[in-house]
Amino acid sequence: MVGKLGVQEFMVITAGGLPIFHYSRTNVRKMDSLLSGFLSAITSFATEFGERFIRSLKFEGSELLYEQFNPDFLFIFLVDNHASKTVLRAVLRELSRKFMARYEIELTMEIPILDVFEDFRNEVQGVFQYYEGVLIIISNLSAYVIPTVRKEVLDVAIRTGGFLDELHRDFGSLGARILTAIDGYSSIHSITDKLNIDENAISKVIEYLAIRGVLRIAKMCPVIESGDARFNAFLDLVGLPTKEYQLLERAKHLCNGERSVMDVSERLGVTADRLYAVLAKLGTEVKWSYIEVGGLADAPTTG
Repeated sequence: MVGKLGVQEFMVITAGGLPIFHYSRTNVRKMDSLLSGFLSAITSFATEFGERFIRSLKFEGSELLYEQFNPDFLFIFLVDNHASKTVLRAVLRELSRKFMARYEIELTMEIPILDVFEDFRNEVQGVFQYYEGVLIIISNLSAYVIPTVRKEVLDVAIRTGGFLDELHRDFGSLGARILTAIDGYSSIHSITDKLNIDENAISKVIEYLAIRGVLRIAKMCPVIESGDARFNAFLDLVGLPTKEYQLLERAKHLCNGERSVMDVSERLGVTADRLYAVLAKLGTEVKWSYIEVGGLADAPTTG
């Protein structure tokens, strides 16, 4: 069973090609045979670039993601082609840091004792479980969710992991602008309007922040009291165009505070933008509930 992340195997090797840790989610250890032919190419390529970037190599229907933590060690995933590389890069980066931190002394030995590293399997399983929850969260991202900064997590990431430097490296000044604009009340749609930035660019930063665990995400769920005579009278005063009125009539029974804008729009066969535009015209006559997207296990502990 490969799992939702799409990771088949995880291996740690020395720059000289010695495997010191190997975790497989199946009974097959395919990475052994793949590495035998490509290890020298991978090592020279990673060494050439020097800095800690996660790179990939496709071979025989499989894909390797790998990171050279320092000149001495390579951390490698064998992954399915359909897997989310954005998430897997975060997973690989976290596992490499945890491994280096946990076995800092053991890794300085001239001949490592391989049995020492076997207890890292529990750490791998915990990290995989956590990021499978992250997959659930990012699969629910849309223009009509409310991101909220988890300040305690962000503070730790800044203090211990150089988070802001990495954010700037990946997104330039745009990353900091979007992070600052997240106030816990504004949807991605609203942030897009406020900053006058392409929604796709904002969504990529939001996804990045969610993967790094510094955001909570809540879906916007409209509430319409369809049997309220005052509401019906309000509609008469607003005077919606016929098509919008018809859309609202179809939407009212679905807008119960339990279905998101995306869910309601899909059920109606219209775009979320069109539905939201109609709801927005009703102002405070539409109430909103905010349902946090769950799925995260406890954050994996520092190794």
